[in-house]
Amino acid sequence: MKIVIAGGNTQAEYIIKSYKSRKNELVIINPNKATVERLRKACMVKIYHGEPWSRIALEQANAFDADLFIALCESDTDNYAACQMAKKMFNAKKTICVVDNPANVEHFKKLGLDAVISSTYLLAQSIMSESSMETLTKTLSIDDNRIAVIEKVVLSRYAICFKAIKDIRFPKYASISAIYRNYQIIIPSGAVVIQPKDTLLMVTAPENSKNLLKYVEAERTEPIKPAKAEKKPVKEAVEAPAPSAKEPEAPAKPTKKATKKKD
Repeated sequence: MKIVIAGGNTQAEYIIKSYKSRKNELVIINPNKATVERLRKACMVKIYHGEPWSRIALEQANAFDADLFIALCESDTDNYAACQMAKKMFNAKKTICVVDNPANVEHFKKLGLDAVISSTYLLAQSIMSESSMETLTKTLSIDDNRIAVIEKVVLSRYAICFKAIKDIRFPKYASISAIYRNYQIIIPSGAVVIQPKDTLLMVTAPENSKNLLKYVEAERTEPIKPAKAEKKPVKEAVEAPAPSAKEPEAPAKPTKKATKKKD
């Protein structure tokens, strides 16, 4: 994979060493001469001294047809200009722009950059996530925000709780990939019953995330019906026959008394 690393200092050093070990083709351009010398000694790689937002510098460095172009300059504007030039004039397949101002994240994405990263923005999101009372939901966007992976803890008051997956009519625009229960992973099937404190790992499109959470968090309107105990068959009582009237007993025959014989 051909990777162009434009600008940066300590960040550039870390990325260079990470990708160098994987035997990628690295093209490194840096506008600061002192940084060029330091990186050359620290990373033992060839580095071009020039402005990465300059067409001439990119040509000299042979930055054509890069699989990945990473802009790490100090100025957000310089990073944006370098990524746009790499994409439109040098056929870069994917551009990653690092920005200092969090407000530029969404702005630069709308202007056509593939990925925009702000350490301040990520830090703020992390702090908000950890300090929020609603820590039962985590969302991760992957593949340039085309896939959303949502991790949700089920509460007993949710309508889907105590129901089998086949009975909850889960939305067609999402799927449950796995269930985490008691430190074990459960592969979901229709017969699996969702229990309180289950962690659902769900996949959907980012635009459906809110609707999916609204569905999962919907509370039941009826009390939980206890499971009916299995009825055992009752044996029919067999009535004893009514006692029949006793026949009158025959009178006892008189017994003959023994008589003594007279002499």
